[in-house]
Amino acid sequence: MPAMDSCLYIKSENLSAKKKRMPVDSYAKELGRKIIHFLVLVLLAAYFFVAARFGHETGLLVLVAFLVLVIALEYLRLEYRLRPPLLSYLWDNLRREEEQKVLGADIFLMLGVIVALAVYDIRVATAVILMATFGDLIAALIGKKYGKVRPAIFKGKSIEGALAALLVNFIVGFLFLRTAVGGSLWWVRAFEESGTLGLSGGFGEPLWPLIVVTSLVATVIELSSSKICDNLTIPLIAGFAGQATLFLTRSL
Repeated sequence: MPAMDSCLYIKSENLSAKKKRMPVDSYAKELGRKIIHFLVLVLLAAYFFVAARFGHETGLLVLVAFLVLVIALEYLRLEYRLRPPLLSYLWDNLRREEEQKVLGADIFLMLGVIVALAVYDIRVATAVILMATFGDLIAALIGKKYGKVRPAIFKGKSIEGALAALLVNFIVGFLFLRTAVGGSLWWVRAFEESGTLGLSGGFGEPLWPLIVVTSLVATVIELSSSKICDNLTIPLIAGFAGQATLFLTRSL
């Protein structure tokens, strides 16, 4: 019996240590998960850099190549349990428990980026992609640490996180949903004119109807989504709402 008790104690201690190494859905883990979403900035930079030199279609093709690579890695992980050391660490520590046996959220994020850039006005696409990145990041971190008001209808998400996301989404919209100056947009010029950051021609005027609509729709989607990945739904649905608004206010 003592040996058995000792064995049980060792197993219990090992489980406890494992939990300390890999806390499930802790604040640090959530922060790590959301930082991975900054992959979007790499994708956008790659797209604009290539598109400025070789055209829109080539830029999209580069993004699709990234997507194919990530899908291939996911295929090897799920079908053959192939786990390279670095990727294994990222998969184990930066994904929620329910993502361990299904496609990761990064796949849906990349799909959202590609579809938005392929279908929507470049201003709308860029804005909603960044809303899906930064708005979702702030909503999760503020909500997890400071969220107190969690109505049942929002399935665990907090009003505090939603308000923080709305503010960030509005700022993103204010920066990127603007009129063109001299036929180009300030952030596109940043990739066309080295050393100017795209500021040489001015920012253009803010498109307030688009800013309000996309900010609100992106926030509502983030607040109401629990079963469907908002990495995909925010760029698609908020982008569609923004594109429809742009169509209705085409004089802008």
